[in-house]
Amino acid sequence: MERDPGDIIDRGSIAKLKSERISVMEEWEAFSVEIEILEENYPELPIKNLFDLIYKINAMIWDLEADMRQGKLDGALSEVGRRAIAIREHNNLRVQVKNIINSLTKQGFQDIKKAHISET
Repeated sequence: MERDPGDIIDRGSIAKLKSERISVMEEWEAFSVEIEILEENYPELPIKNLFDLIYKINAMIWDLEADMRQGKLDGALSEVGRRAIAIREHNNLRVQVKNIINSLTKQGFQDIKKAHISET
C-alpha cells in the first residue's frame, strides 16, 4: 500500500468509526474489509496510543458534523460557525498526529498548514 503511515492510521480510525456508527449491513461489511486491509499495513512500531488519539479526534469531528449533515442546524448560523471553527481546530490536531506518526516511522511527508494568509 503506497500511503504515508499517518494516512493509513487516519483512514483506519475513520473506517472503525464508520463500522461502529453506520448500521447498513452491506456498508459495514465494506468497512470491515477496509479496516482489515489497513491494519495489515500499520507501521511496525508502538502506535496504539496514537491510533486511539486520532480515533478520538475523528470521533469529535464526526459528532460536530453530524447535525450539520442531517440539516438540523439549518438557520442556526452562529452554531454552524462555532462548529466549523471547532472542526478546523480538531483537523489541525489530526494533522499534527499524522505528522508525528510519519516522523516516528521516518516515512511519508510532513503536512504543513498555514492558518490564514494574513499570517505570512
